[in-house]
Amino acid sequence: MQVDLLGAVTVTGPGGSVSSHALGGRRARLMLAALALSDGSVSADRLADVLWPDSRPTTWPVALRGVVRSLRTALAPALGDGDALIVTTTAGYALAAGTTVDVIGATASIRSAQALVDAGSHGAAIDLLEPIARRRGGQLLAEEDSAWVNEHRAAVDASALWATELLVVAAGRSADGQRGVDAARAAVAAYPLEERAHRSLIAALDQAGDRAAAVRAYESCRSLLAEQLGVDPSPATVAVYLEALSDQPTATRATVPSYGTTFIGRGEEQSALRAALGAARLVSVTGAGGVGKSRLVAQLAQSASARSTYLGGRLWVSLGTVSEDALVAPAVALGVLPNAVGGDTVGALARYLAPLGPVLLVLDGAEAVIDGAASLVTALLAACPTLSIVVTSRVPLSIDDEYVVAVEGLADRAPVGGGVEVSDQVRLLRHRVRDAGGELVLGPDTLPLVVALLRRCAGLPLAIEIAAAQLAAMSLPDLLDHLAEAVDGDDPLAAVARGSYLLLDDDEATVFRRLAVLDGPVTLPLVRAVVADDGIPAVRVVRLLRELTVRGMLTVDRAGPRWRYRQDDDLRRLAAGLLHAHGEEVATYERLAETIRGMLPEDARTAPESYQDEVTGALGPLRSLLGAAIDGRVDRDRALELIFRLHRYWAATSVSEGRFWLSRLLAVAERSVWSGYATYGLGYLSYWAGDTEAAIRELGAAVEALRGVDDAYVARALIYLGGLADDGDRGPDAVGHVREAIELAGPYGVDLQVGAAMGLACLLAERAEPEGAVYADQAIQLCRVAGSEAQLAATLPTAAMVCWQVGALAEARSYAAQARPLLAEGRRIARVVLLSASAGLALADGDIRTAVEIGRTADDEATELGVDREVPLIRCVLSRSLLAAGDREAAVERVVAAIDAAQALTYTFPLAICLETAALLVRSDTDAAAALVRRLLVAADAIRERGDRPAPPSLRDEVERARSAVASIRVDGSDPLAPREAAALARRALTAARFDLSVPPAQTHAAGS
Repeated sequence: MQVDLLGAVTVTGPGGSVSSHALGGRRARLMLAALALSDGSVSADRLADVLWPDSRPTTWPVALRGVVRSLRTALAPALGDGDALIVTTTAGYALAAGTTVDVIGATASIRSAQALVDAGSHGAAIDLLEPIARRRGGQLLAEEDSAWVNEHRAAVDASALWATELLVVAAGRSADGQRGVDAARAAVAAYPLEERAHRSLIAALDQAGDRAAAVRAYESCRSLLAEQLGVDPSPATVAVYLEALSDQPTATRATVPSYGTTFIGRGEEQSALRAALGAARLVSVTGAGGVGKSRLVAQLAQSASARSTYLGGRLWVSLGTVSEDALVAPAVALGVLPNAVGGDTVGALARYLAPLGPVLLVLDGAEAVIDGAASLVTALLAACPTLSIVVTSRVPLSIDDEYVVAVEGLADRAPVGGGVEVSDQVRLLRHRVRDAGGELVLGPDTLPLVVALLRRCAGLPLAIEIAAAQLAAMSLPDLLDHLAEAVDGDDPLAAVARGSYLLLDDDEATVFRRLAVLDGPVTLPLVRAVVADDGIPAVRVVRLLRELTVRGMLTVDRAGPRWRYRQDDDLRRLAAGLLHAHGEEVATYERLAETIRGMLPEDARTAPESYQDEVTGALGPLRSLLGAAIDGRVDRDRALELIFRLHRYWAATSVSEGRFWLSRLLAVAERSVWSGYATYGLGYLSYWAGDTEAAIRELGAAVEALRGVDDAYVARALIYLGGLADDGDRGPDAVGHVREAIELAGPYGVDLQVGAAMGLACLLAERAEPEGAVYADQAIQLCRVAGSEAQLAATLPTAAMVCWQVGALAEARSYAAQARPLLAEGRRIARVVLLSASAGLALADGDIRTAVEIGRTADDEATELGVDREVPLIRCVLSRSLLAAGDREAAVERVVAAIDAAQALTYTFPLAICLETAALLVRSDTDAAAALVRRLLVAADAIRERGDRPAPPSLRDEVERARSAVASIRVDGSDPLAPREAAALARRALTAARFDLSVPPAQTHAAGS
């Protein structure tokens, strides 16, 4: 016999079940519970305390016997012909031997599960633990408040938490980590102040590979304990949190998605995918839309075997929001890299991934950008020997060394020895119906109907899930009739989706259509802002989203502080067509544009830190909006305004993507005020990308378009043009541009005046003119009088660099010292300039260890940010510092990298310091080697003379000594080497294993060139 005390008190025996009020009155149920929860007999006196805790009646023995009689009478139907459930003993009363009680024996079950885990039977352990983990003490005699009940409730809660902890371990070692996450989330919801529950959730999220969610779970625990109890998390909780961080790469947005539903079937496909990854570093998982490619790969990426194999991390980037091949690398970099990248995104990705060790990178949904994905994959695999890549797509990449795993629809055949009712298709259908709150009963009458429905779904899991959602609200025959009447076409998924769409009410259908512009996962505030209007109030959006989710037309990721909604790519294509057909596209995109505009500050020059995360969260919809503008489906002036206001955002995140959108929009837009601003934004990004030719063209066009319209931006463009003219060795033009900018800047406040003064200071510093330090000081004083701390932080590093370049070292040290506390954290261009100047100052002061340390940091951060203009100088200073430290091999490697960086620029002068540094590293103890050194120095001199650019004073002495040492060496030929030839000679000299010193200098030149 079985006694269940959780929920409605129930007794089940040979004759059936008796529960709740059928057992008699309240005292009858209390007596049954007291007997069920005891270890043996319960005395009449103890039972009286339970039944009458406050005051016993004078005739309580008689009353107690009456309760026993009424309870035995009520239980008779359940017992049948069996013995009595309640027996009389010498000590009082007890339940009959052999009776089982739902809340008794949890400890033994958990220990059995532990043995299963130790034996590797994780699935069996999970099945045993889940029912215990779901129990709650509050379910035990919920209407009672007696102290003796609370003791047993606490025991139920303790066993549930214990079971949850072990379930998380078992799930993490199996291929179904999501079950552990779900159980832990339920425990946190039930026991918000119990740290054991929070520890389980942190561990479960860690095992699922979602480091960001694990961090949020810890922060949520910490905040809750502080607010409710005034305490910090215990050392045990902190230890679990630190363990979660210890085996993960640097924080990234590229986490493997978690699904809130059970994974069904696909055993053969999982084995095939694991085998493919064991045999190849590039695996493409291909198949039709809705076939479950992403879910299959996510299941593998979350598995325990993947965790143990890819110790460097498992990264996931969706390409579903990327519609252009040129954007693939920037999109992946934006998702994967912990910091922004401006220039060489592929190189930045390689530099980040290569040191991590074994890493799995998933590029999901690449069919629209096959060429871009193929190009990126080829480059990354060549640069990262421990990287493995899985690409999901409708078609393979068709490149060398690709292993293709083709995924078909779920099989309709049953396992050996089973009927069709246990096939994967039927199992998925039943699970999803149950998830939607319904129940699919299989029998002789319903099974043929189920088979007919599944035939329509063609084995596509997404189609089956959509159909299952409808079965929670309508019968099988009704759904089949509806599909037969409402559906046409050959695409099973589109047919089922359209049929489900036709079942939506008007508001649900409208929201479904409008979601088409929200590409990728988005949060509720963004959804509400875009889909709501006068006809659909914002307060109704949550309910409408829930209905769409229940109907399988929308998915929701509940991990993290905000839920994120996403329309499957195939459903979004259906929604987009319907949105256009209903004439709602323009208005919906306009609401999206207005929403994104609301994220941005009024002043487009505002540093992006205040809005960067919010815009990145809306990046998919933003790409959708810009693509629609290029196609003419959105007002292009509106898009130009947005993309201009985002130029600082792109500079901080992805220069290449910003240039892509700006150039594409400007190519199709008519001339307007906003096209002038957008042209400025494009020139700004081209400047920082080091594309001089493009930047000169674009900023010059911006000057013409905005002159008399917005002279403040004309002045800004002129400042950059001054720098670019300087890059092209046109010193007078450069000074003229900046002096004009200074004249224009007068009415526009200190910000622009500072920029103009500092621009002129930089031009003069390039020529080692002491007046450069004067203008730098003028800019700093303007900042102090009327500027902000942020402006001062951005200006001080440049002032330090200017003063270092002109030899005003005391002033340079002062400016650098003031800047350091303002730029101690974060990665930005101003910090790179500060590090570069600081490394030069340390080298000038003879502090070689500091020079090497700061130089390495400057090199790393400049490379990651794509600040290509600064890289050659930084690497040369670092190379000289390494040489001074006695590490010639590292010094050679850095100057070769400096030469490469200088040659990647479209102007020549940075190569001069590279050639001089290379000359210092070439051993010149023979005439042939000395001749080579002299050739390099002569080529450097020619570059400097052409632009009137002497070297910074603190870097000259060593070069002058080297020049004096080789002055007597005769070199054939009177003309200096061309810059490209000199660079090739330097690289050859530095990277050759040895020099063939028998080769005459002239032949050495020929070989090097």
